[in-house]
Parts: sequence; C-alpha cells; structure tokens
Amino acid sequence: MLAEERRLQLSEWARVEGRVDANVAASNLDVAVETVRRDLDVLQRRGVLRRVHGGAISLERFAHEYTIPERYGQNPNQKRLVADVAASFIPDEGCIFVDGGTTTECLAVYLRNKPGLLVVTNNLTLAGKIADSTTQTYLLGGKIRPATLSAVGAKTCEDLRELTASVSFIGANGFSLEAGATAFDTDEALVKKTMMANSRERILLVDSGKFGSTYPAKFSAFSGFDRIVTNVDVDASFTDALAGSGVQIALAQQ
Repeated sequence: MLAEERRLQLSEWARVEGRVDANVAASNLDVAVETVRRDLDVLQRRGVLRRVHGGAISLERFAHEYTIPERYGQNPNQKRLVADVAASFIPDEGCIFVDGGTTTECLAVYLRNKPGLLVVTNNLTLAGKIADSTTQTYLLGGKIRPATLSAVGAKTCEDLRELTASVSFIGANGFSLEAGATAFDTDEALVKKTMMANSRERILLVDSGKFGSTYPAKFSAFSGFDRIVTNVDVDASFTDALAGSGVQIALAQQ
C-alpha cells in the first residue's frame, strides 16, 4: 500500500470512529507503528486530524456538539456500565448533586425510592424519571439548554451555592490527558465547577469512547476529582498517567 493510500485509510478511520489508535492501525495496515505515527503527523499538518498520545482523533470531535438523539445512540452500553459501577457510591441518605448528560441520566434507576436521599439536579430528563418516586427531587432553576435539556447559567449556580452535597456525580463531553475534563458550553462548565466546589466527594462519570476528545470549556483537571468511573477498555495511557495520583479509578467491566 502506498503512503497516500495509508493516509486516506487513516483519515477514514478517524472520520468514522472518531479516533485512530496507532498500534491497532499499524497491525491492520501491516506496517511499523513508527510509519503510522509519521502518517498521522502528516495528516495533522494538513489539518485532517489532531495527534494525541497513542494516536490521533478527528477534528470533528473538537467542534461538534451532538444532539440528544445522537448522544443516546453513542456507546449506550458503555454508559450504562459506567452508571452501574457509579451507583455503588450513591448514599442511602443525605444530599447529592447529579449533573446533566446521558451518562449521569443512567443513574436514574438507582435513584428511585430512596426516601432519605435528596437528589439535586439540573438534568430535566433525570428529574422526570425519579420525581414520581419516594426520593426527594430538587430541580435547579435557570436557563434550559435545548442541546442537553439541562438548566445552566447564573440562577442555576446561585441555587447550588446555597446547598452542600455529600457527593456530586459529574459528566463530561470529553476527557484527555492534555486538557482534563471538558464541556462544549461554558455555562454548563460553570455549573459543573459549582457542583464540585460544594461537594465533599466528586465523581466523574465518563465512558471510554470520550477519551481523547477535547471541547472548548475545561472545567477540571483530573486532580479535581476524588474518583473517576470509566470503562475497562479506556486507553492504558490514561490509567498509567493517573497511577499514584491519589485519584481513585473504578473501571466498569464489559
């Protein structure tokens, strides 16, 4: 295979899958990993993709905000598995914050009928799934973002500052070694920061398919979390980098 043919294939993988793992691509193309890395460097200079540790990701993942139907269709099983593990950290009583997003929404089944628990959330869909149970539900006020059906803005943060939670369950649009945890919207990022600031324990829920993605609004370095729950197939560079950092990593099995 000629160099340009390889690069076309790498570009297509990045477009379809969102990212390219250099080792996997080298095996599939039957070339050395260094050859793939050089090809990825060339494609980055051409503005086709962006190099990250272990490979590259599509530039679309830096700029595109997915619609709600698209989010529900992305890695639903991985999100559910993450929520299954994160559920073990839900207390039976007290106050918790639950962030917006389709991954945190998967916690809904574990939040019903807990009369000693107060769930404070900006997630309209999550609130609708638990509010008719015995669990106390507090829906934060504020402006609703149509792209996520979450309340954001000054009013949302003002409400949060009056409350203190034992645990906050936070979602993210992307996470990477270079940028930490990021969101598409700065107002949503501010809500996440406020939830974290007013919580005794902070837990990030993020499926492994988001690893390597970076969005405009960074809201926390990984050191800002007490615990990160992701899938067992997350890039090893992530778990290696956090080893010994003091941040607990819980990996959801397939």
